[in-house]
Amino acid sequence: MSIATIRAALESRLNGMASPLPSAWENVSYTPITGVPWQRVNLLVNDPVDYAVSSDVVEQRGILQVTLYFPAGAGSAAAAARAQAIADRFAPVQTLISGATKVEILRTAHIAGGQVVDEWWCVPISIYWRSFTA
Repeated sequence: MSIATIRAALESRLNGMASPLPSAWENVSYTPITGVPWQRVNLLVNDPVDYAVSSDVVEQRGILQVTLYFPAGAGSAAAAARAQAIADRFAPVQTLISGATKVEILRTAHIAGGQVVDEWWCVPISIYWRSFTA
């Protein structure tokens, strides 16, 4: 298990959606096009948890944060529908696999309230995950 393979499993699941949105991935240049919906994707990694006396089992956990950006002033329905589709895509209980890494989704994604930022209606979705090494 590595953070890179955890990221690959989560991002692959997100990219596999029907009609994927243009995405601003971490540390990749992206310029939004005015009026075109897009999403920002961030992998937030929490402190690992060491299990067993020898610490040979480690739980890595965190949040895949997907923030939707839809044109402001056009209502919230399209963004809400997309947010729900993302939450449904990551519905528990499921295990995502990347190489030898298994990433577990054990909790329903949290869709936060939207807000206007500049010319965008922004809706954050938090997807909670964990992965173990043994």
